[in-house]
Amino acid sequence: MSAPPCRFSIVETDAPIELLPRDITAYRAGNCGVDYVHRIDSGVEGSELTLVALTHGNEICGANALLYLLEHDIRPVQGALTLVFANPAAYQNFDPQRPFASRCLDEDMNRSWQQACLDNPQTREAHRARELRPYIEAADSVLDLHSTSHAVAPMLIYPDNHRNRGFADRLDYPFPHLLYDLDSYHTGMLISHHERTAPAGASIVAECGQHFSHAATEQAIAVTLRFIAGHNMLDSAQVLPEWSHAPDHSAGHYRIDRVLAAETEQFRFIEPFKGFERFAKGELIAVDDQQLVAAPFDNCALIMPARVPVAGEEVVTLAEYLDRS
Repeated sequence: MSAPPCRFSIVETDAPIELLPRDITAYRAGNCGVDYVHRIDSGVEGSELTLVALTHGNEICGANALLYLLEHDIRPVQGALTLVFANPAAYQNFDPQRPFASRCLDEDMNRSWQQACLDNPQTREAHRARELRPYIEAADSVLDLHSTSHAVAPMLIYPDNHRNRGFADRLDYPFPHLLYDLDSYHTGMLISHHERTAPAGASIVAECGQHFSHAATEQAIAVTLRFIAGHNMLDSAQVLPEWSHAPDHSAGHYRIDRVLAAETEQFRFIEPFKGFERFAKGELIAVDDQQLVAAPFDNCALIMPARVPVAGEEVVTLAEYLDRS
């Protein structure tokens, strides 16, 4: 059975469109025999890193970060980099009047990375994931670059273990860190697949800022270069750009608890939340038709609330604020 079509809001965006998607067709051929995949090998033994952009076609900051590496001839001093433009077909569907519609073709590609989907792909995203599978599984570490609907703090998201947390902390990343349990949170995520199949290095998502903003692209470039440097693969002469957002060294860690879905078309947050608002247990968050939706635990933070709730779809992730360390 095929997956349901990719659903998205068709209303005009309230997000500023500061950047339009660039033409990436010159990079289609790549050098791996798979479209839009480029491998840059130092010729010196070292780590294998895979850097992924466009898991969601409307999240253009990652594409711009990979273009930066290619156009500035950033090469590893050891090991190899594999650059993946994951869903270029969705990206190339961009319409500035419906900028969120290019997120995917048939389904959210970041839910396609499950064994059943990869073994028997039924959607264009799943077919593409299967094609990209060797480059995810061969990597010691994976960085998947994303952006957000609302203008909120950048964040890292990764499976909760000492290896990922240790590497993320060594990045000296002065923004929120979100930790999750591999078996309970979106089991079809790309980094979860990497974690399950090749758990040698780090498996990290970087959310870099609001879609289509200059700041998100600057943040994506900054975190990508630091990710490479964190594996001792970046030329020491390479200048690391400043973060595009004001650092917050007290941002701390959060543990993802659950994802809420809208039960009806009447789902509404009690305020126009953007993300990282925190609630005590029992405080009202939203109303879903006649049902009240309250915080199920203390220090409950809203992560990436939906711009336009859709019945049956995810509307927000709830995470517990842990600390400021």
